[in-house]
Amino acid sequence: MNQGITGGVNEMEEIKNLAAAEKEEEKITKKSSNNNRQAIKANRISFSTHDGHALTPAESLFIDEYIKTNGRQAVLKAYPNRNPNGAAQYAQELLNRPYITSEINYRLAQSRDAAIADAKEIMQYFTDVMRGKINDQFGLEASLGERTKAAQELAKRTIDIENRLAGKEQPPEVKITLDWARPTEVAKVEVK
Repeated sequence: MNQGITGGVNEMEEIKNLAAAEKEEEKITKKSSNNNRQAIKANRISFSTHDGHALTPAESLFIDEYIKTNGRQAVLKAYPNRNPNGAAQYAQELLNRPYITSEINYRLAQSRDAAIADAKEIMQYFTDVMRGKINDQFGLEASLGERTKAAQELAKRTIDIENRLAGKEQPPEVKITLDWARPTEVAKVEVK
């Protein structure tokens, strides 16, 4: 009989140990799921404005779409569950947020800067045309007349920059002449 009681006590201890082990396993599972949640949050793509203000993914998409289309269309694209009848009004609410309008203006300025040629690019273009490196739409080299015009434009700009640095106000008149009797010689450049 003693063995039965001892056996029952051992079984009870085993049950307690199993229950304790299950609780410990639960704690580990909860802890790892919290870690997983934190890892998921850490891996989420974060959006922010150029000056560091946090944006939701929908706000960032709204800004991108607003630049391409209009407020109503941008809301419908960024917030697909929103009622289309109130989309224009919600767009206005978003546009009343200073950080959103600031980011729209910033992104517009960036795209304009990328689309518009700067002075260096223009000077490079004139140089390439003058040297015959750029062909026309038919694949033909620029004519001598076009190359001469490019050289004149390049000279005007180069001399104009030099004059402005020297404190002179008036842009120069540049005249390039070719001596057709001696085509191998360099053209004459006169600056008035």
